[in-house]
Amino acid sequence: MTEQHHSTPRPAHAMLIDDNGEPIGVMGLDTMQSDAIELAYEMAMYCDDETTLDTISEKWLNRVGVDAFGYVAAGALRMMTHYILDPTLQTVDKLAPQLGFRDKLVDAYRNSKETR
Repeated sequence: MTEQHHSTPRPAHAMLIDDNGEPIGVMGLDTMQSDAIELAYEMAMYCDDETTLDTISEKWLNRVGVDAFGYVAAGALRMMTHYILDPTLQTVDKLAPQLGFRDKLVDAYRNSKETR
């Protein structure tokens, strides 16, 4: 994730809470960020193999636990979108603009909202 400059320093840990707001654990933010980066790149490397993606998901669920997995996965999604998908689309836009991949993403997004 990108480094952000705030007037107050970022805390070293985040408290994990359940659906009722009850504390259930603490996670180091640096560890969560490192895990998110690793998960994003590992998933990207095997994006063409659904069986391996399932194995990776299971491995990470066991590695970080149920309570932290959502946070790590959300971070990985952000990382993958910005650092992997966007540069890939920039390359496709440059080399094959006639494919209109970004327009296809907008259409797919619109379709996803209509099928809820």
